[in-house]
Amino acid sequence: MGQQTVSIISNNKDKDSFVKFLLNDIKALEIMIEQGMIEQGKRRVGVEQELCLVDSTWRPAPIVLEVLSKINDKDFTTELAKFNLEINFDPIAFSGDCLSALERGLKEKITAAENVLKDFGCKVILTGILPTIRHKDLDVGNMTPLDRYHALEKGLSKLRGGKFEFHISGTDELITAHDSVMFESCNTSYQLHYQVSSDEFIDLYNWAQLISGPVLAASTNSPLLLGKRLWRETRIALFQQSIDIRQSKDHLREQSPRVSFGNRWIHDSIVDAYKEDIVRFEPLLSNDRKSNSIKLLEEGQIPTLDSLLVHNSTIYKWNRPCYGIHNGKPHFRIENRYLPSGPTIPDQAANAAFWFGLMAGMPGAYSHLQKKFEFDDAKTNFLKAARDGLDNKFVWFGDAKFSAQDLILHEMLPIAKDGLQKHSILPNDIDNYMGIIEERVKSGNT
Repeated sequence: MGQQTVSIISNNKDKDSFVKFLLNDIKALEIMIEQGMIEQGKRRVGVEQELCLVDSTWRPAPIVLEVLSKINDKDFTTELAKFNLEINFDPIAFSGDCLSALERGLKEKITAAENVLKDFGCKVILTGILPTIRHKDLDVGNMTPLDRYHALEKGLSKLRGGKFEFHISGTDELITAHDSVMFESCNTSYQLHYQVSSDEFIDLYNWAQLISGPVLAASTNSPLLLGKRLWRETRIALFQQSIDIRQSKDHLREQSPRVSFGNRWIHDSIVDAYKEDIVRFEPLLSNDRKSNSIKLLEEGQIPTLDSLLVHNSTIYKWNRPCYGIHNGKPHFRIENRYLPSGPTIPDQAANAAFWFGLMAGMPGAYSHLQKKFEFDDAKTNFLKAARDGLDNKFVWFGDAKFSAQDLILHEMLPIAKDGLQKHSILPNDIDNYMGIIEERVKSGNT
């Protein structure tokens, strides 16, 4: 969505027009799958890094536009708030030294940002939620002044029809309200992308859902918000509530939040997931770049499915299906959105290695999960991981219950190591990154 001009859908005519193009994109996607046009057999990975800009007192520094003008690097871009920054990395083949290459690349980018920030007396910090953020920092005046952010804010606020309310209970309790979506800017994450073929999408997406609990439990680092001790990974609750537009009068289809783990396994294809989201969620934004995807296919061109991408960008699943085009070929990706930034670059690299390894190493016994495992148990495991991190038990196959530490150390880590080895990841990188996860989990301290 960041590459397009978008506007709020303000009337039924605009909505009908957008939905027409949206359904056209869905039909085109079905055709591309049926005709085998989706890239197969390629395994690429990529990352997006969100980070905080802080001043000399560790408070948010709303200077992103000034910083970007001096960095002059296309890989750096804005986020919702002026005190956040995002770095996007080009996808790379999942093999060899790709993991250490991602770590080196991130170090180089952050060093470049810090060199610019020195001129402002500021610095970069990697953390899921900045502990020093204050309520007044979340004023709409700190929103990045770009049309797409204001359009999103207006669209969500219009549907909400009142203040955004927050209630999160942990060791302490946070009860507050806010008149905009700016609470979402408290969150910074390390987002991972994993390219998959269309014929393996169902199994790998469902697997990604199943492993979310253990992966998150080993990676939590956001326990504080506005001075309150809340969840081990408070971002999960905060992000859901920060853009929750539901009201008691809403229709049944809007009873699911726009940020969610989902409600069921995928059974048919990626199109199955997209269709459910179209039915369930009201379109918020329309895009300026609309095209007839069916006509483009008939002309031998690859459609970018712009309307579908805009709608998908306003639905924030923790594991999000993605469509894209790389080197002229359409492909599918699974995007992991639940991992926090930080606390260090090597820690993030280890989190990425753990998830990529698990995705690559999925044992055949875990295929067809929709027939073998209750979805609600996978969802519960994820929420328990967000609340309590490693200090809980997960439901597993056969209604067995394992401590988070036992499940990760004895089940997840061997699968991840096997997946990395299958893709010829450097042995030293495997030992390094899996060693970080193992030591962290054994200590019970993330």
